[in-house]
Amino acid sequence: MLMSSEESTRKLQPSQDEVNGDHSRKISSSRFSSLLASKDRDYLLSRDGTQVKVSELEGKVLGLYFSANWHVPCRSFTTRVLVGAYEHLKSNGSNFEIVFISSDEDLVAFNNYRANMPWLSIPFADLETKKALNTKFDIESIPCLVILQPKDNKYGATLHDGIELLHRFGVRAFPFTEERLQKLEMEEKEKHESQTLINLLTNHDRDYLLGHPAMKQVSPYLAHMPGIEHDLN
Repeated sequence: MLMSSEESTRKLQPSQDEVNGDHSRKISSSRFSSLLASKDRDYLLSRDGTQVKVSELEGKVLGLYFSANWHVPCRSFTTRVLVGAYEHLKSNGSNFEIVFISSDEDLVAFNNYRANMPWLSIPFADLETKKALNTKFDIESIPCLVILQPKDNKYGATLHDGIELLHRFGVRAFPFTEERLQKLEMEEKEKHESQTLINLLTNHDRDYLLGHPAMKQVSPYLAHMPGIEHDLN
């Protein structure tokens, strides 16, 4: 069957949806590279100083960790929460990575802090990229954990409250999608509505309580301490 010239032209031209789809794929495939690489650098640093290509992050859920060694709350969150969560997720094969964006004042502080981090870092000397990231994500205080989904063409692809989510839900928050967080919030709501004493005293990691050790009298121990006079009668 022959087509008119007008029909032929329509067939040869891609639809707007196809154009938008191709454009979205191009954006998402280079999302992390455009954020984390520079014209002179296409790598990040691992804890031991190994260079890791930024392109290796594509397809992963990414946490941008804005932090500094000089700030006590940063050090506390890093060692008490984030390291454990990261190592747990990685040991389970989760498609997750973190990149440290430093606000440290000198290279020594940066290296000392980074030594405690099992994830990747933007080199300290790349001030331009660090400044651009702080501006892009409107970082007003630290620590701050921005969660990026592999594709940025959907709602919820960027979350700024990664720290709050880890405090609230722990590693169960992964992969930090809207669907996952809504499910956790619903479970939390249902738990509060059907609250029992067991629910109040336990959590998803612990189903036991600690008992007091047996009480002991002090006087028998004092009797054996030299240099002390005792009246035990």
